[in-house]
Parts: sequence; C-alpha cells; structure tokens
Amino acid sequence: MIDCQTAGISGDMLLAALIDAGANGAAIERVLDQIPMHYHKCKSLRMDVKEVKTHGFRARRIDLRIDEDPKEVGAEELLDAVQKVATASGLSEKAASFAINSARTLLETEGQLHGVSLSSVHLHEAGSADTLADIVGVAAACDSLGIFDGETYSTSVAVGGGITAFSHGKLTTPVPAVLEILRRRQIPIIGGSEPVELSTPTGVSMLVNLVESTVETYPSMVPERVGYGAGTRELSTSPNLLRVVIGRTEGSGLDVESVHVLETNLDDVSGEVLGHALQELLDAGAKDAWVSPAQFKKDRPGHVLHVLCDSRDVSRLAETMIYETGSLGVRYQEWSRLVLPREVKVVKVTIGSERYDVRVKSAVTPSGRIVRVKPEFDDIVAIAKALSRPVREISDLVMSQVRKTT
Repeated sequence: MIDCQTAGISGDMLLAALIDAGANGAAIERVLDQIPMHYHKCKSLRMDVKEVKTHGFRARRIDLRIDEDPKEVGAEELLDAVQKVATASGLSEKAASFAINSARTLLETEGQLHGVSLSSVHLHEAGSADTLADIVGVAAACDSLGIFDGETYSTSVAVGGGITAFSHGKLTTPVPAVLEILRRRQIPIIGGSEPVELSTPTGVSMLVNLVESTVETYPSMVPERVGYGAGTRELSTSPNLLRVVIGRTEGSGLDVESVHVLETNLDDVSGEVLGHALQELLDAGAKDAWVSPAQFKKDRPGHVLHVLCDSRDVSRLAETMIYETGSLGVRYQEWSRLVLPREVKVVKVTIGSERYDVRVKSAVTPSGRIVRVKPEFDDIVAIAKALSRPVREISDLVMSQVRKTT
C-alpha cells in the first residue's frame, strides 16, 4: 500500500520509504554501483541513507551524491542505461520490466508533451543520474521485499499547487508530465496540504507501474512492515512523508481486491437498450455488469443496472451508464472482495488436422488445488465458425484436451 495522499510521491521518497520498511540495502547498492559504468553522463554516485525527523515524526531520507556531466542527454540513452544496469546487476525479470516500463512511461510522456518521437526527446531534469538511480533503486528494493509477487494499491495522489519553476520556465502545479501520466492511467489526484509541487514525474511514473488500483481506504490486511520516506523540502503545515505499508491477508490465503460498485435505477428503459448498455459497459472495461428487477415508487416495476469496476474507471463508466440509459445519476461505493488468484494461459488444441490457440482461464487455491478451468468462449466460437461445426461440440473437444494439460 502506497499512501501518497498527504505529501505526494517522488522517486527519492519512495526509495527511502522502501528502505525504511526493510528493503535490502546491499542489494540496492549493487544496482546503483552499475550506474557510472553504463551511463556515461554519470562519473560517480553514492547513496547516503539518513534517519530524520519532520514535524516530530521519524523517517528515512535519501541523499544521492552524484558527480555528473551537466549536458543534456537523449531519452533513448537513458532508457538504454536502465536496461544495461538491470541486466548487469542481476535484477529479476519482474524488477527489470518494472524499471524499463517506468522509464518508458516518463520518457514517452515527455515526447508526447513536446510533440516529438522518443528518439528526438532531449532531457533536462529527467536526464540526471538521480532519475536513473531512483528507478533502478526502487526496482531492487521492491524485488527484495517481494512486492512484485503481490498486489499493490495506492491512495489518491497529492500533487500540490501554486507555481513550479523548471527548465521550461514557470508553470502551474502539477507540472504537465505529472498530470499527463496520471491522466493516462486514470489515477485520481488531490491538491494536498501545501501550495507547492508535491509529486514528481519520476515518482508518478513508478507509481502507475506498481499499482493495480487506487483505493479510498486501506484494503483489508494485517500490516507487517511500515516505512516512511521523507522529502527534502520541509512543509509548513504537515510532515513531508510518503508511507508504505506491507502486509498480508488473513486466514484463507485469498487475495484481497478493492472494487467499486456503480448502480442506477431505471424504470423507463426497454430490454433492448438495457442489453446494449450491458455490452457497451463490458467493452469499456467493466469487470462485470448485470441487471436486477426492482419495484420503485408508485409500484412502478423497473430495473437496477449494476457495474463492477476499478476505482480509476468509476467516472468514465458512470458517464457511459448515463449516456446509454438516459439516467440522471449514478451512485457508487467501494467494496473489498476476496478472490482466488487467477491466470490466463494459451493452450494449443488439435481438432482434426488443425491446431488452434485457445486462451484458458484458471483459478487455483493457495494449496495448489484447481477450482475452475474455463476456455475463452470467443476462441471456441471462432474455431466453430472456421470448421462450420456446432459450438457445443467444439466446446466439448476443447475441454477434453484442456483437462489433460491441467
């Protein structure tokens, strides 16, 4: 759980919070030691971790001592350095993927904002070696804590306010890169406690590549480790702290997932319109959508349209519900649910003389017992059409072969 609703998020705050939560410092140092070898702009780099107090609360703060060439670098050069450092330092596949994706999110956003391709992006602040250090350092820290093997949630992101001065001049906070990254991933923002810049492009680039969804309240879990990372600026009214909470679900071993439920009452919509609205909502990214019968005032029969979705999709799917049904409003609430770990894998099946790829969804208990295996129905339909055979017949043939692989 990444709690950035008070003081926002930056790369150094996230790294400090993870170290405070117990990340392996030696593993992080090994990764950082590779930076001067693979990023020619950086001559030397050293990380100091300090325990500090801010507004009476203790935390860790990162101080990166960097000797580097001040000249600009190209985005592709920074991305290449991330890949080389990840490989040379032995980061796991998941950690390396996170680091590369985080860097790409940052660099592609810069290109989009300036209207140029990635190969034409020239970096100012983002090209500093501390950007590279934050990204690969956080990747190593998350690796050592096992974060990539679980679910990660975030609160809304405090972005601050006022005016920020940087290489392109002065702009309203949040700066364009922060706003664009969070817009693209539909992460909710709040102003926060201070009229200053609270979240940085590097920080939010890593955040959107770590979290599955945002939550309004903490998910159900047993907290095991808590880390606080302090920013360099002292805020006037609140601690400049990012909090990371690492925990486990209790009892069954089921995953805890936060979802939002949207509902609207409908008493004047035809069945055809309802059916179309359901399909539109599912196509738009709803986890599920359904209709239940209801009785409204003056004994009028009608329906309630329900939608299950991630927090980032609430506003967008509510607009779709209103647009498709003519409803005047949508209510919503956050639920926590326990779910089995699920995965989708591709299974090759042979029918006649032809081989086909079929996506298969499976749910497995923590003890390894398979609860459900289900081939993707659209894949079965596609095979049935290609062979001009009944769907039920193809479904039986596919299932008989899928069972042999599970």
